[in-house]
Parts: sequence; structure tokens; C-alpha cells
Amino acid sequence: MNRETWKEHLSQWMAFLTEQLSSTDDIGERIKTERQLRTLEQVRHAAVLNPKLLIEFINPSDNICEDSTHIEFLLNLNESQRAAIRAALGAGVLSLIQGPPGTGKTQVITEICLQLYRQNPDIRVLVCSETHVAVNNLISRISEHDDTIRIVRIRDREQDSSVDEFSPEAIINTYKEWLRLNCNSDDIANTIIQSLSNPDDRSLEKALALSANIVGMTCNRISAYVFESSIEMFDVVIIDEVCKATLPEILMPLIIAQKAVLVGDPKQLPPVFCSEEIDIIKSIEKCNLQKYMFIDELFTRSKNVTILDTQYRMTNQIGTLIGGLFYSGKLKNGRNVDIEDGVVWIDYNPTQMWPIDEANNTAKPRIFNRDECEIISRILSELDRATEIETPVAVIAPYKHQVYELRSTVDTANTRGLIVNVDTVDGFQGKESDIVIFSLTRTLGSFRFLADDRRLNVALSRARNKLFIVGSLEYATKNRLLRTISESCHVLNYNDVFKPCQ
Repeated sequence: MNRETWKEHLSQWMAFLTEQLSSTDDIGERIKTERQLRTLEQVRHAAVLNPKLLIEFINPSDNICEDSTHIEFLLNLNESQRAAIRAALGAGVLSLIQGPPGTGKTQVITEICLQLYRQNPDIRVLVCSETHVAVNNLISRISEHDDTIRIVRIRDREQDSSVDEFSPEAIINTYKEWLRLNCNSDDIANTIIQSLSNPDDRSLEKALALSANIVGMTCNRISAYVFESSIEMFDVVIIDEVCKATLPEILMPLIIAQKAVLVGDPKQLPPVFCSEEIDIIKSIEKCNLQKYMFIDELFTRSKNVTILDTQYRMTNQIGTLIGGLFYSGKLKNGRNVDIEDGVVWIDYNPTQMWPIDEANNTAKPRIFNRDECEIISRILSELDRATEIETPVAVIAPYKHQVYELRSTVDTANTRGLIVNVDTVDGFQGKESDIVIFSLTRTLGSFRFLADDRRLNVALSRARNKLFIVGSLEYATKNRLLRTISESCHVLNYNDVFKPCQ
């Protein structure tokens, strides 16, 4: 990207955030926006801890960085995973890892962290993502392999018992107990304990972070602290699900690190703007933030991208479908498991056109489909009788209102033998389930949101063993991508398969 294009893109982000700041009274949102604006100001003036990393991020060189070749790997890895780790541990300041669904991104990041610690027991690695769940998963996985690594997980208000032991509160409480048992003077012990008892002490959190080998926090949380010199720089920052993060979220950890490893997939979902944010973007002249993602272009332009090429999540039927549709047939199936009729399309005859509001020309329709809710409820009942106890099932839909309707319906279904999770497609990115039921929802109107290739990639690649797609073929086959998908499915008509409920 040339200098002028980068400056224009940065100025659009600053204009967007400035307008967002002026239009919200929510304190939390204002704090987050102010932090992002401060980060962009630092970047604009090159006030970063490693200018070479920022330059490589903005305008990647044509040089392919030398890999770290002499590695004794600790985990069970395939060759593409090993290549990604060699590149991440090599001489370059920036490496990128593209991880299609189920290709073991977490395994790769874990190995990178273990290798960095093995090379330098005093290493400081910042592991982050735009979601708390992704950070928690990484911290949990890393901690399983080496209990000598000093780990701190700094959180906001979210709770997750799986990483409680790494929270600043837990670490400080352990130290307090040690003091009570080992300090000869109760007065001294109590004085120190009192100094450690301020729950809002950011300086203490920062000190813990800088004394740890692995620090986990979200991208936005990082800017709660001021890092003022190279002494406070992290040796390496690893950003997971980087293609789902916005530019300010990516830059927050990037400007405080000596080296960066960006892990993501530009063929899965990008950042999603809410309706209020879209209105702000539209109000700014020539603003293209909703359409243009700098990180996607970086994956295309950089010479230091390694692609993980083998998926271990999906059966051959599902994996071949995903590989053919979204990865030019280059995604290998690592499980090598065949399940007959593993991809099933349930066709049906709608009782009316959905969404109702759109059929009635309402300006902002609530998009839901009660026909598909009833069909999915019946599928769950059948699965409950046919599958093992506590089989995980995900029910996903592109639209929030359909998720509300599905949750109401699923609550009344007889699914005591299943563990059912209902969510939007966007909300289920990064997760998986043995069985996935995908509700197309629409039988009328635009395919723009529903049939977006990145959203469909996420929707169809969550399933490990079996995938059900519920949708009207009469509507779906009007779209090229949905028609191609239906041609790869075992198609059943709901009325032929399920007898009417008594």
C-alpha cells in the first residue's frame, strides 16, 4: 500500500471513531473509542516501539524471511503447521498464518509459545484476539503443556472458570497466602497485603503482565495501559482471528511489540459493523471501511504467509465441500472419515413468504421463519432418539431474529439427550459441534447477507460429523453459490421424510 492510500485509510478510521465518540453516551463505549483513537494517533506519528514492524505491516517487503530451521517440535504437527512455526520463529519481524477451518491454529500458536519459552525463559509474549473466548482457549491450551511458564490472563468483566487461576486476582491472592505463611512480621505482611488490595490498580496488572512469559488479553484491553519505552516492549505479539479484528484492534498490540505473528483466515468472516456504525460510515464522504479490510489485502500482498492445508475437524464429505467451494480444492482432509449422507439439505414448501415484514414491504423487516423453526425442532427430536447421550448440536442462522425464534422453539423440544447451542453464524465463528443445523431463514428477498461466501464458509464448516441445511430450494437455487451447495447435498423433502406431528 502506498503512503497516500495508507494515510487516507487511517484518516477514515479516525473520522469514523471521532463521529462514534460524539454520538454515544455509553461510558464503556466511549472509553474503548478514545483508546482506539489514541492508538491511531500514535501510529500516525510513528510513536511505536518498533518502527520496523509498523513499516512491514503497512508496506510489506518483497523479501521472504529466513525460517528458523533447527527446531525440535514438541507437539504432533503436520508439515504445513511446522512450516508456519518455522516462519514465526524466523528472522522476520512479521509473519502471517492463514488457517482455514479446523486446521489447528490453536495447536500452532501453542507450539510457537512453547518454542519461544524454550529459547528464552525470560521471553514476554502477548497473546490476544478480538474475543475473550479465543484468548481463553489459547491460554488453557498453552498451560496444559508446561507448568513452569508464567502466565497471566487479564480480563475485563467476563468470567471463565477455566482460566481463573491465571487472573491477577488469583495470582495476588496466592502471594498473599504465601506472605501470611512465610513473613515473620504480621505488621509487614499486612502492610504489603493492604497495598495489593486495590482491585482497580492498573499499575499492578501491568507489572504482572510485564513479569509473565505469556500474557493473554483482548486487543482492546491492551490500550488500558501505557507502555512508554522499549524496556516495556513485548518480545512477540500473537494475534489470533486477526481477520475478524478491526484495524485499530490490530494496531493496539502491534505498536508495543518487537515482532508479530498474525493468525487468521481472510476467507472467513470479517469484522461486522452494527447498524449504528454503518450509518456513521455512510455519513462520512467516500468512506469505505465497511467494504475494504486492510488485513485481507495484507494476506494477499505479503510474501511471508504460510497456509495451513489440512483440516482435522470435518468428515470427508463436509471437508471436500468446504475445500472445493472456498479453497480451490487445496484443503486436505486429515480425519479421513466417511459418513453416509453427511451433508443433508432439507427442502420444504413454505406456508408463506419469509420474512413476513419484507413480503409486506416494511422498511426494516425482522427476518425470521417459523416454518424452519418447526422443522428444526422436529429434526432435533429425531436426533434425540437416534444419537448418543449428550451429543453436541449447533443450530445456527444468519439472522438474530431467527435465533430468538429458534431458542424459543428449541426450549420446548424434547432434546434431553442432546446438548443444543443456538446462535448466529457470526457468533459461532471459531467454534465447532458434532452436528450442525443451518437455517437459511429466507424464502424471499436479497441474498446479499445470507449468501455471502465468507458467512457461508463459517456456517458450513462448524460441523464435525453431520451437517443439515434447512431451506427452500425454490428460493435458494436462484443464487449461484447456494445452488452449487445444494448440488453437493443429499436432498430430502421435509414432508416426505417426516410424518405430520400428532
